[in-house]
Amino acid sequence: MLRLEGIGHRFGGLEVLRRIDTSVAAGELVGLIGPNGAGKTTLFNIISGFVRPATGRVFFEGRDVTGWKPNVLAALGLVRTFQGARVFPNLTVKESLAIARRPVKGRQGDAAARVIATAQQLFDLDAHAGEEAGSLPSGLMRVLGIAMALSTGAHVLLLDEPAAGLSGEEMEHLQEVIRQLHQAGTTIVVVDHNLHFLMGLVTRAIVLDSGMLIADGPPEAVTADPRVVEAYLGAADLADG
Repeated sequence: MLRLEGIGHRFGGLEVLRRIDTSVAAGELVGLIGPNGAGKTTLFNIISGFVRPATGRVFFEGRDVTGWKPNVLAALGLVRTFQGARVFPNLTVKESLAIARRPVKGRQGDAAARVIATAQQLFDLDAHAGEEAGSLPSGLMRVLGIAMALSTGAHVLLLDEPAAGLSGEEMEHLQEVIRQLHQAGTTIVVVDHNLHFLMGLVTRAIVLDSGMLIADGPPEAVTADPRVVEAYLGAADLADG
């Protein structure tokens, strides 16, 4: 569904990504991790169209979309959320979802409607339909942003730091919501600095270090990889759980 071939990028003389080759199949729930400066944000920006790679190609649903604008990619179903909630603060929850939703016809539209309905039920947004988005608690504002992204008819959802700033209880709820969305058929890629949140959520982890892909596999295998331990996790992180 999503494939990267030879992705490389530089900022001036600094090489931040080095020939990244990887793919995400339909229905996967994938985490992208790595230490600060590993290249995660740049790779996410390239996938979502905010940065054009210096080298390599991005393919989405079999189509070369390298350098395509974010709004064009979103219309195709490749949709990104951002760190921190991006909502319409003066609109109600119901109005926000109505604006985010776009007309989709045929079976894809029916599938999108089912996913949206599932998300709304899980997020309990109906109970807050008349409230202004800006008045919601941070956790609920975050899930409203995800629901709005789903309402566009997303085929692949790119979640950028969804757990940032959330309490432990809010993170647990968000984990369950994302799991349910995944079970409903949504393909999801998540980048987050909170490893315990991420590793307790995803079924596969991709690890970057110094712009290179150093590990790719199930979370339990990745956390046991000596290269990952050396680059990022550390024995204390693994033991702290």
